[in-house]
Amino acid sequence: MNIVRLSPWIAILGCILASQSVSAQSPNGSSSRARASETTEKMTWYPKSINGKSLDTDVSDLVSEDVLADSVVEGVSFDSPTFEYYEEPSHAVSSCDGCGVCDRCVTHRSARRFWVRAEYLLWSLDGMDLPPLVTTSPDGTDPADTGVLGQSGITTLFGNSNVLDSMRSGLRVTLGWNDDNCGNGFELSGMGIFRDEETYQSNRGLLARPVFDTDAGAESSMLIAHPDFLTGSVNVQAENELASFEFNRRHALSSVRGQRGDFLVGYRYGSLDEMLRIDQSSVYTAAQGPIISGTTVDLFDQFEADNQFHGAQVGLELQRCYGATTWDAHAKIAFGVNQAETTIAGQTTNAVPGGGSSTFAGGLLAQSTNIGTYDDSSFMVLPEIGLNLTTQVHRDMKLTIGYSMMVWSDVVRVEDAIDRNVSQFPPEAPTGTNQPAYELTTSSFIAHGLNIGAAFQF
Repeated sequence: MNIVRLSPWIAILGCILASQSVSAQSPNGSSSRARASETTEKMTWYPKSINGKSLDTDVSDLVSEDVLADSVVEGVSFDSPTFEYYEEPSHAVSSCDGCGVCDRCVTHRSARRFWVRAEYLLWSLDGMDLPPLVTTSPDGTDPADTGVLGQSGITTLFGNSNVLDSMRSGLRVTLGWNDDNCGNGFELSGMGIFRDEETYQSNRGLLARPVFDTDAGAESSMLIAHPDFLTGSVNVQAENELASFEFNRRHALSSVRGQRGDFLVGYRYGSLDEMLRIDQSSVYTAAQGPIISGTTVDLFDQFEADNQFHGAQVGLELQRCYGATTWDAHAKIAFGVNQAETTIAGQTTNAVPGGGSSTFAGGLLAQSTNIGTYDDSSFMVLPEIGLNLTTQVHRDMKLTIGYSMMVWSDVVRVEDAIDRNVSQFPPEAPTGTNQPAYELTTSSFIAHGLNIGAAFQF
């Protein structure tokens, strides 16, 4: 009799236990059971029949919501429950050290899809290896020997060394964005090493420009100033600048705790410009043969070398995290075409007192034998390597310091366009070997230095 009285209560308890068992069992295993037990879980039971009669109408017409939620209705059977979850995404790891590659960091990065990095560059460019361009000699030197290479006491005032190879400032800005939680995305970067110049000016009493006279087969010079009959001055200006632009697709190759590898593929553009100009001015203070006193001679030589590179680029970037500090190294190589242009120009102007002036093309190292514009397009590779140390100083800010090096395999340069051999002096007409001449020559170019900057995520 006691068992009969307890039977309804036992049945109710069994239903409750069964419902809990059903809610805890899901295809997702233990994590689903844990989620089902949270207070944010909402369960809704839908009656299937009442007193053995199937329900074809809306249950709300028959039973109130309060009854469904809180009451036990005799004779009512229910369908399997459905669940709605309200929870934050879980992570595969229980803690995060800011490494940038764990699940939490990937989620954080996807939430802040865009980032920008600005860097100050302190770089050195390959200098121009110039031949001797301006010389002087001791007082009392004969005019025929003044400034001639190989003569006793000669001093090179400009040239015979590298110029424009000192450290200088530049800027690099990189903008990136991720298009998924794995860090795949795009990056756009532009950098420039500011134009730098080196100048030399002199109005010494003895000045000359050394050359090799092919007619005489010996070293010679063109006088700019000599105390006996000529005063003059010389001005030399050399300058160069470098710029680069790249657009890359970033694809994650591997991402394990503390380290990451990315593959880069994209487009690269590069620009390298060099220029050298030599101006000289002389005034005859005494007659020299047919040249009367007061005659002025002004001339200039100018050499320009411009390189424009376009190519496809591939690369690899590796990252290693140690808490809030990250080491990353990258190696890129671009394959493409370098459009090179060399321009040589020169001009001489003679003014005779009372006789007017005359101007003709050609100076000393830039004469009618080599003046012109020379174009060339050739295959070239442009590799770049870099190593950076990054420290997280704020949730959305990092500081970085590193080293980078860029190599141009085949470029035209000013130093390769200069020919010291001359077969005539202005204003003489070309003769003999018809020099100076131009011959296309390419060489490598290296730029490298330090970079210091900050990166921001948003």
